[in-house]
Amino acid sequence: MAYEERLPHERLQPFIKCLWRLERTYDQTNAANDGEVLWPDGCVELIFHYGARYSNDQAELPRAFLIGTLSRYHHLKAHGAVRLFGVRLLPWGLRAFPAFRQTAHKDRMLPLSDVIDPARTQSLERQLEQAGPDQGMRLLEAFLLAELEPGGLDLRLLGVLAKLYREPLTYDVPAAAKESGYSLRQFERICSGLTGMPPKQLSRASRFNQARLRIFFNPAVDLHECMTHFGYYDYAHFSKDFKQCLGITPSEYQKWILRLRKGMRKTKDVVFLQDESPDGML
Repeated sequence: MAYEERLPHERLQPFIKCLWRLERTYDQTNAANDGEVLWPDGCVELIFHYGARYSNDQAELPRAFLIGTLSRYHHLKAHGAVRLFGVRLLPWGLRAFPAFRQTAHKDRMLPLSDVIDPARTQSLERQLEQAGPDQGMRLLEAFLLAELEPGGLDLRLLGVLAKLYREPLTYDVPAAAKESGYSLRQFERICSGLTGMPPKQLSRASRFNQARLRIFFNPAVDLHECMTHFGYYDYAHFSKDFKQCLGITPSEYQKWILRLRKGMRKTKDVVFLQDESPDGML
């Protein structure tokens, strides 16, 4: 397996979390290696994949597709070798690209042609199929820079949303609404319009992912300490959040990470951003 994340150009960073690539071979006879688990993190993914095709609930996905904001975990299945490039947009990131259709995408996987005029992506799709890792990342970045038009966005409001998303333990929804200058109800409506989810759900997804990352980077962490640090009032609450978002309990996730770490020590082909792990696929 080869996995890598890269920060995009600085002009894209207010809207895009990272560019990433994955090369992996799946085996449907092995339940531990027959696909990917997607979990809620508030982000939207643009996927271009080649080789074996992914399927979701038995439906085969197109070569280029969008994964919308998720409220629960989903499974993608594949059989054979897959090679893909991805873009992980921040929850409000699609709004910075007016040419991307702002269609309802919550808990949906849509053909990219439903979101972006195929005339804008056909050349990119063909080039990515032949591109090496570095060239593919550059092609994606150049495409996004050419489509970027954030002029109609309220950057001050996006700053409030970014703070709510990145600091869910110390910055709650009422504080965000107050700083935004809108009433709580107005703020909830605006947040839902920009991100596809209400602010409480955005904050909850962020808190879950911060807890998940704590376990990912320190799988020996005491789960009770992790639970209390991230504001879960008891283990049942903590476990319920993990089961809904990831399909397994915190303890099961911890054991899976320990097994994954052993595999990572055998390869140099897994590269994360400094403070991140894969937020949707691995």
